[in-house]
Order: sequence, then structure tokens, then C-alpha cells
Amino acid sequence: MSVSTPPFWHQAPFTRLLFPLLIGIVSCYYLLHGLFTNALINTGIYITAGVSIAGLICIGKLTTFQKYRYQFLQGLLLQIIFLCLGIVVMQNLLQLRTQETGLIASHKSGAVYVMRLTEPLQLKNKSYKTAAVIESIGHAKQEIKTNIKIIVRLAVDSSPSNIQLLTVGSYIATTIQPSIVPDTHNPGGFNYKVWLFRNGITHQLYLAKGNWTLLPSKKSKQYLQILQQKIRTRLQQNIIGAQEKAVAAALLIGYKQDIDSDLMKAYSNTGVIHVIAISGLHLGLIYGLLIGIFNWMPGSTIKKWIAPPAVLLVLWGFALLTGAGPSIVRAAVMFSFIIIATMVKQNSSILNALAASAFFLLLLHPFYLWDIGFQLSYAAVLSIVLYQKKIYDTIYFKYKWMQACWQLNAITISAQILTLPVVVYHFHQFPNYFLLSNFIVVPLSSIILYGCLLILPFASIAYIGRGLSVTTSWLISSMNWIIQKMNALPYATTSNLQINAFQVGLFFTLIICLSLFIQTQKNKWCFYSLVALLFACCIHSYHYTKAAGLTSITVWFVPKTTKITARYGLGAELPLKASSSAFSIGHTRFLHIGQSAQLINSIREVSKVDILLISNQSKSPIALLAKHFTRALYVFDSSIPLWKMEGWKKEAESLHLRHHFVSQQGAFVHQSSNGKEN
Repeated sequence: MSVSTPPFWHQAPFTRLLFPLLIGIVSCYYLLHGLFTNALINTGIYITAGVSIAGLICIGKLTTFQKYRYQFLQGLLLQIIFLCLGIVVMQNLLQLRTQETGLIASHKSGAVYVMRLTEPLQLKNKSYKTAAVIESIGHAKQEIKTNIKIIVRLAVDSSPSNIQLLTVGSYIATTIQPSIVPDTHNPGGFNYKVWLFRNGITHQLYLAKGNWTLLPSKKSKQYLQILQQKIRTRLQQNIIGAQEKAVAAALLIGYKQDIDSDLMKAYSNTGVIHVIAISGLHLGLIYGLLIGIFNWMPGSTIKKWIAPPAVLLVLWGFALLTGAGPSIVRAAVMFSFIIIATMVKQNSSILNALAASAFFLLLLHPFYLWDIGFQLSYAAVLSIVLYQKKIYDTIYFKYKWMQACWQLNAITISAQILTLPVVVYHFHQFPNYFLLSNFIVVPLSSIILYGCLLILPFASIAYIGRGLSVTTSWLISSMNWIIQKMNALPYATTSNLQINAFQVGLFFTLIICLSLFIQTQKNKWCFYSLVALLFACCIHSYHYTKAAGLTSITVWFVPKTTKITARYGLGAELPLKASSSAFSIGHTRFLHIGQSAQLINSIREVSKVDILLISNQSKSPIALLAKHFTRALYVFDSSIPLWKMEGWKKEAESLHLRHHFVSQQGAFVHQSSNGKEN
């Protein structure tokens, strides 16, 4: 007699609460917030939630038989409540962003902004970049307390003596009003504005010489950032080699700003970027070490009641020691739920603990859902939980050292199953040598991590500290060398992989259906997986065919530079080559006013223009162009300085001209379905 297996949500009930929460968060962000007012959303949510709660109360007063009869309705009402909860948490966060923007906009001039630096200064593009929190806005008689995060850039030549005194926790004041972060992303590129918005930053501030004042030092509240700075200093003093120091800081506290871009790319191309991104891998190494130590100890009392609190204490201590970055905190919360669930119930479901930790994190910070680290962390852990044992059991080895090697490979292979669609979607590439690189680098990085941890307390001891420093530095140097050599191998990566969010969902459906087919041997799951694969291929073919018939002109955002390219069908982006400043693509007529162009001569070339491409000029060409081209779209490229662009924008608006400023609105793309350059 066969016993039917209960659905997974019976063993992991938190998954039934997590899914409606996710739907609520996503629907509010993409749909409700743009269509309805805040008041209308709040009213609808509270009415819906109130009716659902009242329905649950009514069902709760029924007899046992009647409750069973309305079991489906009870579950549906519960799902609706948590759907409303997801909408509420996201709506409150979006309202907070709107209020912060309105508060800054309401203080036009004369207001003093007092801010506290929260990150070390980084020299980038002839300015020092840092992050800060505006703690107060106002005048001498009226001051408003705030907690608004912004990006701050300080000119290199601004108060050199004060620049040297700026550290994490320093306070500065200025009367310059922060501006909204412009949308400057390029096609297929990283959207910096959206990324900042999801991390709680909507404004930026550029401070030239004399525009800011260093305030007297206060007792800093940035204890974690100060601790992180001390750890960096300790590593700088004891690790040998510039890139070795940078990798050590990344490995231990997640500070990657000092790593060379080529080395960072090599880590990414070989599939081991997670090694230098402080995350669940590092906590997992410590967790595994502690569990192994406690398993050797005799006595069930120690294992059940002493080990879990001790492991939790060490994991959170490590998280704080490394600066408590978002990724390490997420990992600590994940492991905490797993440990607590195991302590409360010996045979607890890890899936339930994972769902509970994700539920808790998304309630606190809904934008974690779009965080790449969050997605990869949970996808990797879930994938290992579901597939690692099945993969390990496929091959048996007689010798224990071979079993250990195969177990490491089984973990690596299983982690790739659910992370593969996410990696391809975000990074558009796949590391072909991921198995070999992880097999070598993960154990090596584990030893390096333990070495860096030992350096912190023992570096001051003469011989021990020196031995740790030399050994750890050599291991880091060796790991970097291995990664660079593997990256130089032919076919290290498969690049230019393009899939959209819907295709990601189809690939997850394919993976799930194939897994169920292998487990149950039921043909219907094989059929469903083939249907998902067919849909994914059809979508790819549609986009491929559509792109083959398009010709596009792109004005890219490259600061202080003019970059205009043309792309014909599936070919590469090529620099625009026109025989004159006037040309046409299909039925669209263009006129390019270059930096060295003679304006009058350019105007004489054409009588009618659809799109004007304008580069930097010594003086504004808008008034003269407007006399001849009133209906054209004016596109101003990123060679135009920001100070000049503001004046030109006001002039274009006063003349009621259609315009697009690349430096503020991002790259401009025009696509035509027929015709090449004429």
C-alpha cells in the first residue's frame, strides 16, 4: 500500500505566506503605485484586509465540520491578508522616498544641510566620492531632523587640509541643495539611478571648493563603519602586496573598491566572484567549522541547547566584525532561522526556515527582492538543499578523500542549477570553467579567510603575526594567479546571453518540471518542461527576428564625450559615419551639429529635419535652430557640461521645443524598421 507524499507546503508552511507577500510587493511597485494615488491604494488595502480578517473571525466561530467545509475559503482569505501586507510595506517605503524628495525640494535657498559621512572617501573621476546621511535641514531658527541618504562628491581641490580629516562619522555642512540623481544609463547597461533608489538614495550632491564646512567632531554613531575601517587598517598593515590587501579586505569585510578592475573581471569570468563578495559562503564556512567542532563533543545536551546559541553568537559576531553589510546580515538571518528551527524541532524543514528568513527580511526591506545578492543567496541555498544529496548519491567512491572531493563538486554543481537563470539574466554570461575554478578556489579561500581572521588578534605577536601575514599573503597571491590563468584559457566564458524576466520564469518552470519528472517518472512533467522550453525558444526567436530587421541610432551617455553609433540588424554598434552632417535612416531625417560644425552651413544642408543631434557649442545654438526647425526633436549629447546644460534646457522649454538631454535622461535610442543610412 503506497503512502501519498504530503505537499511541500505542509512541511514548509511559511512558503504559503511568502508567495502572497512577494506578489503584493511586486504588484505595488510595478502596477498600483503608478496607476493610483496613495490615498486610494491605502483605502482599498485596508478595506480588503479588514473584510478578510472579519471573514476569518467568522469562520473561526463555526463548528469543526463547518470549518473543514470552508477550509479553502479560509486559506484564500489568509493569502489575501498577506498580499495586502506586501502592498502596505512597499507602499510605505515608496511614500517615504516621495516625502524625502519633497522635503529637499521645499528648501530652495539658504537652508543649511548638516550631514554625516557613512563611507570612506574614494577618489573617482577627479573627485572624492562618499555616502552621507542628512541629519538636519533648516535655518538658524528652524531645523528639521531627517535621515536622508545621499551620494556626495567633493572636488579634489576643495579644502585639502579638511579633506584629510574626513573619515567615517565626520560631519559637514553646506548650503548647496542636493539634486535628484539623473537617469544616465545606456542600453543594456547598469541602471545606477534605479539601483540607488532601491538602496534608499534619490539625491546626490557635488561640493566644490568653499561650498562646505567641516563641523566639530561629534560622538560618532557609525560604530560598525569605524570597526570596519579598523579592520581594513589592520589588513593594510599586515598583508603584503596591493592587490593582496584589496582581496583580503573584500574577502573579510566585503570592501571591493581597491580591487583592480581586470582582476575583478577575472573572478567574475571564472565563476568565483562570490569568494570576494562577503556573503553566505563565508558564514557557511564558519557555520560548518563550528558544527563540526560541536559534533565531536560528547553529550546530547551540549549539541541541543549549548551549541545553537554559541553558533548564533559567533555568526552574528562575525557579521558585526565584518561591518554588518547587507549581504552578510541577510546570510546571518538565514542561518539564524535554520539554527533556531533545528533547535526547536530536530526534524524541522530547512525550506520552512529559508522561507521564514526571506519573509522576515522582505518585511523589513522590500527592495531586497531586487537585490542580486539576495536572489543568488537564496537560489544557491535552495538549490543545494534540493539537489546536492541527489547529485552526491549518483556516484560512489571507495576512498574518503575522493568522497570529500566529490561532495565539494556536488555542492558546486547543485548550486548552479537554480542560480544559472539569475546569473544569465543579470550578467549575460556563463563561466564554462566554474566547476574547476570552484574546486580549487573555494577550499583555498576558506584557508585564506581563517588566516585573515587570525591576523586580527594575533598580528601584534612577533613571530606568529609575521608567519600569518606572509602565509596569507602568499595564498592570496596564488589564488589571484590561478584565477588570472584560468581566465586566460580559451572559451572561459560564454558571453552575450540575453534573456528577459519572463524567460527567467520559463527556465525556472523548466527546471522544476524536469526535477519532478526525474523524481516521479510521470510523463506529464516532461511534457510541461518541453512546453516551457518551447515558449522560451519562441520568445528568443521573436526577439531575434525583430532585431534583424531594425536599424538603430544611439546617442550614448559618456561624460564629456560625444558618442553616436549606428547598428544595422544583428551587427555590432559602429561609430556613425555620415558623408555630411545631414543624413537619414529609413524615413527619419537627422542633422548632427558637431562641436566643430559651422552652424549656418549645417542648416543650409537640409530644409526639413526630424531629429537634431547636438554636441557642445561655445554658445547656445537653440534660438537659431528653432527658427528653422520647430517640430524637430532636439537631442543634446553628453559632451555638454552640466552647468551649460541647465541654461540650454530652460531655453528649450521656453521655446516649447521637444528635447532630450542625455546627461539627465540617459542614452537616446531611435529605431527604424527599414532603411540604412543615406
